[in-house]
Amino acid sequence: DTVMRQRHDACIHRVGIFAAISCLLFMGKAEAHAPRLTKLTPISVQRGTTSEIEIRGVDLQDAEDLFFYESGFKVDSIEVVTEEVVREKTIPVEPGTRLRVRLAVKDDAPLGAVGFRVQSPGGLSEYQRIFISPFPVIRETEDSNIKNDLPKVAQIVAENSTVIGTVKESYDVDIYRLSAKKGQRISAEVIAARVGVERGLPDLHLSILDGESKLMTETDDSALFLQDPVLSIAAPSDGDYFVAVRHGLFNANNDAYALHLGDFVRPTALYPAGGPAGGKLSVQVLGDPSGAQTQTLRLPKQLTIGGSTRELSQDDLSQDIAMEMKDSKTGVFAPTPNTIRVSSFGNVLESEPNDTPEDMANQHAVKLPIAFNGIINKRGDVDCFKFKAKKGEVYRIHALASGLGTPVDPAIWIKPASGKGPIARSSDSRINNHGMPVTNGVERETIDPVLSFTAPADGDYLLGIEDERQEGGPDSVYRIECQPQPNAVFVYIPPEPDSRYAPQSRQTIQVPKNGRYNTTLSIVNVNQPYPGELELVAVGLPKGVEMTAPRITPEMTRVPVVFSASESAAMDSTFVEIFARPVVTNDDPSPKSLVSGFRQHLVMNMLGNNDYYLHVPIEKLALSVTEDAPIDITVEEPTSALVQNGEMALKFKIHRRDDFEGPVTVMMEWKPNGVNTVTPLTVPADQTEAEYLISAAKNATAGDYLVTLTAVNGNYEARYRNPASRTFVSAKPFTLNVAEPHLDARFPKMSVERGKTSEIVVPLNHLKAFLGVAKASLVRLPRGVEVVEEYQEITSEDKEVKFTLRASNDSLVGSYRGMTLEVTVQDNGQAVRQFIGSGSLRVDAQRAGKPAS
Repeated sequence: DTVMRQRHDACIHRVGIFAAISCLLFMGKAEAHAPRLTKLTPISVQRGTTSEIEIRGVDLQDAEDLFFYESGFKVDSIEVVTEEVVREKTIPVEPGTRLRVRLAVKDDAPLGAVGFRVQSPGGLSEYQRIFISPFPVIRETEDSNIKNDLPKVAQIVAENSTVIGTVKESYDVDIYRLSAKKGQRISAEVIAARVGVERGLPDLHLSILDGESKLMTETDDSALFLQDPVLSIAAPSDGDYFVAVRHGLFNANNDAYALHLGDFVRPTALYPAGGPAGGKLSVQVLGDPSGAQTQTLRLPKQLTIGGSTRELSQDDLSQDIAMEMKDSKTGVFAPTPNTIRVSSFGNVLESEPNDTPEDMANQHAVKLPIAFNGIINKRGDVDCFKFKAKKGEVYRIHALASGLGTPVDPAIWIKPASGKGPIARSSDSRINNHGMPVTNGVERETIDPVLSFTAPADGDYLLGIEDERQEGGPDSVYRIECQPQPNAVFVYIPPEPDSRYAPQSRQTIQVPKNGRYNTTLSIVNVNQPYPGELELVAVGLPKGVEMTAPRITPEMTRVPVVFSASESAAMDSTFVEIFARPVVTNDDPSPKSLVSGFRQHLVMNMLGNNDYYLHVPIEKLALSVTEDAPIDITVEEPTSALVQNGEMALKFKIHRRDDFEGPVTVMMEWKPNGVNTVTPLTVPADQTEAEYLISAAKNATAGDYLVTLTAVNGNYEARYRNPASRTFVSAKPFTLNVAEPHLDARFPKMSVERGKTSEIVVPLNHLKAFLGVAKASLVRLPRGVEVVEEYQEITSEDKEVKFTLRASNDSLVGSYRGMTLEVTVQDNGQAVRQFIGSGSLRVDAQRAGKPAS
């Protein structure tokens, strides 16, 4: 490592990095960058209306459109805000920090959270969400003169409204008044934690008071929406009622919220929580104070799976869909949909009594695949089901409750119906079991257990489920999906290094016209790693855009992927699907079927030590073709191999465009196993050529690898410090061959006396021939010991190499390890540096005689 850093410093010196410290950017014209979002107001708008929203952030001055993840939206106008009125004075707004957008929400737009990004010629912003309400949206009227913190000054709200409010300081309480008839439903739902903020957690508290200001009910959480509370009661009499919102820990700091308020039905669960695709499903709507309602739902027959719209197959995992619910009598919609599952197999509903194996003795055993459904309706309740299986059959048993928004913490177990034999049990899962990449923070899906069950023999088996805490209740719904264990591999973009304060950094593809952009793609295995090679396939790439990716072998965890756009590619944004498929070879002409697709787990609401409390699952990769980048990079493809325990200098050129004159940082973001680089190299503004040093460890995996270099405008700095205003481009991918070294060396025992010289002979073992003459030298010597000769020349015929060591009078006596032989071979006109062998040297005290001059 020391030698590598010395060599790297020399490379830096050759490009004049120490000549001057450049400022971040020197440019002759304004350069478009991907915008960045920090705040959206209001956080909710009404379906079927046109509303004005304000977006805050940086680099918004070139914004052209909003890029939505769902359909039903149209931007009528988008305006850069340049000034505002504060206390009757017009003051300028910092350029590029605000947008005013007129957004038309169509009648068929989905209710609840919808995602979007701001689109500009420089690319796409981070993902943000706005919430679509079925009700008129009004604002809290509180200001410095008007308060709504007591019932007597509560803000009057019309039935079925959405209030946009702010809990301004620690002890701020916002109170709203509405009228209700006896028996009429009073429902309230808060949206705050679900919005996603840069830092902090708006953990709000919700309560309902009667006309005398007496507390009727309160909560600060919900199983349905975690930190966002919901309440629903029946009015005991005609009159006024109050709904109060505050921070749950009296720790507010301008926390924005949307409060849905009215007589709408607010289901806390649906039973059963899923059904077969394309069929009608009769469900009980639970959680209403007037009791359960029964509704019939139509489940879709076709869903978007792996980038295409098709019917579910038995190999597919069941799909979550958002089901909009409404009161069967009034037709008023719940403001947020419930989650329901759509499967390729049918349902079995629990039939009481089914608490014990004895209860199941006369129950019929069903065949799998199937979905078992039930309710843990009281404390300590245990539900059992019976199924058939044949020896060696492998099934995925997935219990869903928390992921559906119900209060069950499920544990499942399986045992033979005879009561004999081993018991398989699971009470949780890993996030990869759900086809999602690992992220920091709380992930509610992992509370739901996944069990891989292999039948030990033909026969009947019992499947049991219970709540880990022995809790239960009328809306403690669960669903257990049992299907053959699928082969499933999903593709994702791993998070950027140093992305703590910008967790969404580079989670989209921003490829410049007439240029390239690279990312790293990794795979998540739902069950076991796929045993063969995989290839990545992109579906839906725009015309003029191509993807280059190497094959994925079982030992690889991630690979570099380069997107390129031609000059004719249209500047626009779209969704693409990337999936992995088995490679067909002569040895494996019919590989196993594979379920695959693209997955993202976008994290929001950071709190504490990199803990995220909002994870948004996304199955669409956003790609944007941007304007020409101000820089480009070309690499001189290596003509020789990078040998194990060796080094190589990659020569590259920087091309600056459009009057850009600033520094450029170059790095290798993906490296083969055992290949290393030092810190990114910054090329000063007055330089265009440099060398990027890479090395291979002794145990580096030999082979051919597709790699590239990334160039970024500006000096090197931790990326999270300046996630905006940076343009990333890629060199054309090239092949790097990692190979065994040309030579090996076995060092004999060596010693040198202080103040004297000593000749040593190092035997050479030729592993593969090289042409011409190589240069050999001893390096990593202890302080005070040097080699008399600068280097020795050797050929493929030499069996040994000799050196003369000189120890100074102030060298330290003792034994030293780590001395090695540095050999530079000319291979196809390129210098290949390798370090071979490892020896020890003993420095002895001077014995007698006159010290050497």
